[in-house]
Amino acid sequence: MRKQGVILVIATLMALILCGAVSATDSSTSGGEGNLSDVNTSEVVDPILWVNVSYEYADDKINPEIEVTDSNNDSVAFDKTKYSDTLYKLNFTYEGVVNGTLFNVKISAPGYINQTQKMAVNQAGTDPEFVGIATFNLQATENYKLGREVTAAADKLLDFASADDVLCITTAGLAYRNGTTTEDCLEGVLNGSHGEISYGQGNLLTFQSIRTDPVDFCFIVRNGSELTAAFFKNGTLTPAYLGTFSAIDQTLWENTLVPVLGDNAFGYVSIANAWKKGLSTDILRQAAYHGHVCLGTIGGQAMVSLLLKYFPPGIYGDDGELEATSYRAIGVPGNSDDDAFGYSLDLTTGKRSYVGYFTAEDSVVGFIRWCASTNLGTLIIMKFNEDTVTQLFKQETGITAYSGIAAELLFNSWLIDKLENDPDSLAEIILVFENITPAIHNNLTGGVDSKNVVTDALGLDMDYILGLGLTNVAEQRVATNYTTGNLTQEQIKQIGIDAANMAIALFAADGITLEIDNSKLTVFTSAGYVRVNGQVVDMTMDGLYQILGSRLSRATLLPVHTARYNQLYFQFSFENANRTVTTKTIYYDPESGNLTAKNESACNIEQVILYDPPYDALMAWLWHNHVCGGSAPGYYITNYIYDNFPIGENESYSYIGTSISCRDDIYSYLLGISPGEGSYLSQRMTTDSNGKTIGILSIYDSETDTTRIIVLEYNGPIFKEGSNIYEEWIRIYKGDYSSPNLLSGPSVVITKDTYTNGRGAWNNLGSGGDGDVIGAAMSLANLSRADVIRMRGGSQTGGSTSGTGLISSSNGSGTGLSGLSNGSNASGVNVSAATVTNSTTSSVGTQPGEAKAYEVTQASAEGSEGTPWGLYAIVGVIAVLVLGGVGFFFKGNLFGR
Repeated sequence: MRKQGVILVIATLMALILCGAVSATDSSTSGGEGNLSDVNTSEVVDPILWVNVSYEYADDKINPEIEVTDSNNDSVAFDKTKYSDTLYKLNFTYEGVVNGTLFNVKISAPGYINQTQKMAVNQAGTDPEFVGIATFNLQATENYKLGREVTAAADKLLDFASADDVLCITTAGLAYRNGTTTEDCLEGVLNGSHGEISYGQGNLLTFQSIRTDPVDFCFIVRNGSELTAAFFKNGTLTPAYLGTFSAIDQTLWENTLVPVLGDNAFGYVSIANAWKKGLSTDILRQAAYHGHVCLGTIGGQAMVSLLLKYFPPGIYGDDGELEATSYRAIGVPGNSDDDAFGYSLDLTTGKRSYVGYFTAEDSVVGFIRWCASTNLGTLIIMKFNEDTVTQLFKQETGITAYSGIAAELLFNSWLIDKLENDPDSLAEIILVFENITPAIHNNLTGGVDSKNVVTDALGLDMDYILGLGLTNVAEQRVATNYTTGNLTQEQIKQIGIDAANMAIALFAADGITLEIDNSKLTVFTSAGYVRVNGQVVDMTMDGLYQILGSRLSRATLLPVHTARYNQLYFQFSFENANRTVTTKTIYYDPESGNLTAKNESACNIEQVILYDPPYDALMAWLWHNHVCGGSAPGYYITNYIYDNFPIGENESYSYIGTSISCRDDIYSYLLGISPGEGSYLSQRMTTDSNGKTIGILSIYDSETDTTRIIVLEYNGPIFKEGSNIYEEWIRIYKGDYSSPNLLSGPSVVITKDTYTNGRGAWNNLGSGGDGDVIGAAMSLANLSRADVIRMRGGSQTGGSTSGTGLISSSNGSGTGLSGLSNGSNASGVNVSAATVTNSTTSSVGTQPGEAKAYEVTQASAEGSEGTPWGLYAIVGVIAVLVLGGVGFFFKGNLFGR
């Protein structure tokens, strides 16, 4: 049919020019049937360009974006009329047109390669009007093709249409393929599934990937209680695994799934089974961000539920700061729960809303609910006790001895039921202290003012907290009763439809026409994070797509990270031809169900869309929830780390932030590190002598059991006064330093770069470096990897080691985190079975068997001072039984440790 269309266009053009038999039918409505043989130009006064657009995938129904410029490359304004699904008429006025006058016509569409043609307008015979005709056959990008083709292959194997439900979990998005981000793969999956997969349904989940991750796809269908999966590895179209995800025994797990699915094996299986169980889509996304579903994931969400139930946000935190949040979290990284606070409550490190390093037992967290008007707060300390929860599990299920993957999935299913119906049974509120003063807040977090560090943050220092002599009022807490909404999915979708139609009318009143699939319109929304009366409102995104074609994979529908309890809004920002942005924001009132429009911004990320930021930079800004001068260097530092310290096979990043700024949200998000994984620690220190040291980077190599430790110093750029810093920064992101506004460029300086044995020295730094983490890092001996291996006897291979760093900090101490491994090891460190390394061969552009940083539990601190949990015993609050690690491990007796 495409070839016939081309022949028809050429024949019509020849007829117009040679015979003068030009006629036109001017349709003012969208849609309708038609082709070039029906064109009648006799009524047209101004020059006309007829543009016929077809797509490599004929079932793609996309309204193309069309730009017209003249021979001087000046933009030409035109009126666009859709004549059929492929044919568009462009009317415009242009002085001095003669036969052969050329115009440049550029066609673009999401998932397709831009195409430009020179189009000449000519008079046909004696007709005074000038007409040009051209056909564009758009070709898909390689990443879009992969998304379409892998979806088609999965559909053929799994038969989406006959399934009860369909799910896709993928590493595509932030992972790079052929040097680019892979959001086009996601676009291909969405279009190729023909409505079976969508953002609104919450069944497209993306792992928090790093650039060097392979681009994998796992499609799962549910038929009754049975899950069947098709897994495609690193861009291949032949499934590496086709089989069950519901009837998994230990042999299948160890011999097939782990070797084939690789590092994310437990992630795919645990998330798929949680999806089948009905875990809410926002928590499924949090699990994908973290990497899997486990006791820590669910325990952290239970703590979120208890915090909102007994200590609701109210007006707390409303002090006018962009970074202001109703709570601060003081955690101990490494047991999964911390990622729930960052994700669901927007307590991110870069906003200084989360502070935490290795200070206490690792399933404990403190929250400060702060009131700016009274300058006082409430300190709430919770924990989930793995031993207590597993005992309850045994009592309620009758299971007393169980081992392996099947038990882990059964346990997760039970946990999900508890989270939905009895979250109080999964977590404990052990201490509550009222009238927390600014001094106490400062000592724990580094500063009440999120932008200024006034003292070194103690973190969750239980000796300090219990030594304050405050009265524990945990038993006096009062539950808040919330109304649970009863909107159907179609009603939630209609909210998005109504908001889109309201926006169309609002912009029309300003003389702006909002077309479907227009890349110049960006919709920012809190949907995807907020809940309305306890209900997830993802389906509003499908409503917006239906009317406007706005999608995350197109970077035109952007969920802005915010706390679960905040307001649902839709911010419509349109890029005008004069390089300005017109914004309307529509708010949803959950009590009345009404939409209210205002001429304002709900977030300020529209300030960067004029300058075409890289996709992954934009995603990181969404995570930070705003743009600012503090966050702008983050992407530059991210690029520096990837360029200068790329990780290879069996390597993973970790990071200690000391001079915490908004930039930390950017590179922590893009480097795939987080508190819940134990790979990001936030200390907020004042001990930086030059004010430029921003943190300490670690690269752990599990193959050689060595750790590279790098101290990073950042020097900011100087821009000419009055410059638009976002435009200038985005130029720098793209490697363009030619701007006359850039007086001096940014730089990163390495002040320390050394290797240590195992993870012991790194663990000592992560425990605070005895009060001076930067000094402790700088005091490490300067060694190469070869030096370390030679000094321990020449072994090239890691394994279970003592965990003690070969060269530790100045005091010579250092508790050890051993090499990442499956199960437990001699140093007392437990790691989730998701760390099992894939040994199969990867495709081009990836490292085979590449390891990720997963959460670890801190080993007991031999020789360390202080016994904070002894003080817990004094106050009679809790007895801690540490089982180590997140969830259960897949070797040994689950309940026999």
